[in-house]
Amino acid sequence: MYNLLVTAHDGAWELPAYEYTRDRFLEHTNDKEKTLFKVLTAEHIELLKSFPCLFAYEGKSEPVRVGYIRSIKERSRSIMFEYEFESDIPPIPFSEIVPIRNLLDIGEWEMNRTHWAVKDKDLFGLLHSAGLIDRKFINPVGRTGKLEELRFKVAFSFPGEVRESVLSIVNRLKSSLPAGSIFYDDDFTAQLARPNLDSLLQTVYLKNSDLIVVFLSGDYERKIWCGIEWRAIRGIINNKSDHAVMFVRSDDAEIPGVFAHDGYIDMNRFSPVQMADFILDRIRLNEQ
Repeated sequence: MYNLLVTAHDGAWELPAYEYTRDRFLEHTNDKEKTLFKVLTAEHIELLKSFPCLFAYEGKSEPVRVGYIRSIKERSRSIMFEYEFESDIPPIPFSEIVPIRNLLDIGEWEMNRTHWAVKDKDLFGLLHSAGLIDRKFINPVGRTGKLEELRFKVAFSFPGEVRESVLSIVNRLKSSLPAGSIFYDDDFTAQLARPNLDSLLQTVYLKNSDLIVVFLSGDYERKIWCGIEWRAIRGIINNKSDHAVMFVRSDDAEIPGVFAHDGYIDMNRFSPVQMADFILDRIRLNEQ
């Protein structure tokens, strides 16, 4: 998904912040996204911030910029946000956007109206296919942006002993899901090399992931970092959000908080391809 931000004000995207009246928010947006973002909860704000943005001016003469929203503040009759451009993506002439306008879900007359739309399209993937941005922006290492602000369709929690199997599953999923929609630790090595990592991981698992796949085993129970991740996952379970957690087992080790009646997939019975398909099924069910 991405935010399309269009304005008629000359020089607006040269300032650090911008403001839309509420009636312009979610114009030219599909009903599903309109319903989702009609009320801006804290979770919805974080989700909008995780989407890349296309910053444009009305008409077809000015170049567009790519970047991210960094903060959102609601006012009585408007929505104000701060933003920044992706420094590695130069301004893109609008003439280069025209050939992929339909693919980006930009309507015929949409560029004649100041508005903020939310589009269910892969902005980076489409821009790369058109030769407008570098491949690194759709590389499996994920999206550009702060980890605590990104939103993931699926996150993985596992001990190192099953990394090879998990990586095979992740690689399979990357061929079916939008770029950057998977949290796999090795894809965020630089951002994970920081103090207070436990707090960051709690945010990723508890707040920023639609589905968490947990690889339970004796090794998982013994690992310190798995234990930190497990505390966040237990919080999700305690909040009755069972749909957001998927258990996978490699052995029968007892795990505190996991009970005999809890369902799981035995990873010894299925191939990585089959496991990836099971996970895709859960993701699609969660999106319905």
